[in-house]
Amino acid sequence: MAINLQQTSARLNFYMRIKELDVYQLSQLTKTPPETVGCILQGEDYCMDDLVDLLKQLPDLNSRWVIYGEGNVFKSETKGGEETPPVGLKKDRAAYLAEMQALLHQLEEIEKQKQQQSNLDQLRSRIRELTKHI
Repeated sequence: MAINLQQTSARLNFYMRIKELDVYQLSQLTKTPPETVGCILQGEDYCMDDLVDLLKQLPDLNSRWVIYGEGNVFKSETKGGEETPPVGLKKDRAAYLAEMQALLHQLEEIEKQKQQQSNLDQLRSRIRELTKHI
């Protein structure tokens, strides 16, 4: 499964908004250089080892969700068979839901762009094939 750096970036930004962290705070929390955090958050080319090291420092964050979009944002903890909600969430749930909706819309737009790019690449390839025969 290919990893989309823009989606990974958007998911990590989403987590940061929920936790009310800025780049510097995330850098301090994860013991990751601010430049590396910035590259990851911008979806620029970076070493996957840097992302994995950063994610290891965030025990409540589901790394599979960040990288692949699978599962929930937070790892769920179970106590006696019951899931406990993640700690550190805001009290204003309505504002959170609105912000989450906006971020999910952003993720959907990135996915649409990815699909459109794939279609364009296929068309370009077909045009090249056809022009070879002319």
